[in-house]
Amino acid sequence: MSTMTLVRDDEFQQHLTPELHPESPNRLQAIDKAFLNSSLDDSVKQLSPRAASEDDIASVHKPTYIEDLEKDSRIAIEQNRIVQIDPDTFMSPRSYDLAKLAVGAGMVAIDSVLDTDAKSSFVSIRPPGHHALVDKAMGFCLFNNIAVAARYAQKKAGLKRVLIIDWDVHHGNGTQDIFYNDPSVCFISFHQYPFWPPDSGWFTEDGVGDGKGRNINIPMPAGTGDRGYIDAWKRIVEPIAMDFKPELILLSAGYDAHQLDPLGQQRISTKGFAMLTQRLLNLANLNDAKLVCFLEGGYNVKSLSESAVITMSVLSSDVKGLDVPDNVLESKSIIAATRSGILPDRSQTNVDERIAEVAKHFARYWPSLKSGAS
Repeated sequence: MSTMTLVRDDEFQQHLTPELHPESPNRLQAIDKAFLNSSLDDSVKQLSPRAASEDDIASVHKPTYIEDLEKDSRIAIEQNRIVQIDPDTFMSPRSYDLAKLAVGAGMVAIDSVLDTDAKSSFVSIRPPGHHALVDKAMGFCLFNNIAVAARYAQKKAGLKRVLIIDWDVHHGNGTQDIFYNDPSVCFISFHQYPFWPPDSGWFTEDGVGDGKGRNINIPMPAGTGDRGYIDAWKRIVEPIAMDFKPELILLSAGYDAHQLDPLGQQRISTKGFAMLTQRLLNLANLNDAKLVCFLEGGYNVKSLSESAVITMSVLSSDVKGLDVPDNVLESKSIIAATRSGILPDRSQTNVDERIAEVAKHFARYWPSLKSGAS
């Protein structure tokens, strides 16, 4: 059995959006092409998704919201057109069924890591999910794929500690909202701040009730590069994860913090994503936890496809060490994209101050942060 599975389906390309919309079928087409041009096809087990049921989705979303989306779907089908749900989010005739398939793909990935020897899985899907609220579509997202997967894993295996990390350039506001008072799920979101969604993702949004301290926002200044993200990972994510001791780790893998992405202003390189993935894999191994990565954003098809494939390469190869060698970077284009080394931050002082500020705030909740907080 491969150490990694990939859940994908050509059908996801049938979720249509208006012309020039950034969340387009071209995204998955580019990832598929980069995957086929790599040598990963021989080492990764590909799995087909199954559609989630309305009951599965209702573990996170309100039944009335699910019904409303189904009604919008019927309009799209009957009128054979794309229906606008909010200023950014759209449904075409196949979108509702494909949104259920995207949720189900995450459930298949959970099955693959909990029921087999696979250590990790990558879920290549659209529409994305991390902005979807319990009762509202938002930011290209219909259902919150990663949240339903977390609930499914908890129900399936009785898991008491699930860690969700989100490195998309946008704050994972939907995932935050769903688990805000839940101590069984620790949510850590890296994101550009201030940015979209407005007024969302400051570090004082740290949970309520029993979930206090389990919602960790790391609001990164615009212009943060590889160094800033890796420093934040070492100083905040790793200590919290080691205190939390997750039984399962889920990643919202958005690649719109890449330096080439048209929507964000961050400066992560392809190699930076490789290094973050290696540290993520190390966390999973240290905690004897399985790992599932869910595709979220990323709107430059070149940087998206290369970064997604480098994530899969690191996961499937289980590379030791942080400096990922060229033999893991399977295609020549990916090698060229990473040879320049990690990218510095445009304003390192601001990044360092922000990391210290976040670490100090959360030191009251996480013992391992106290020694490093200033």
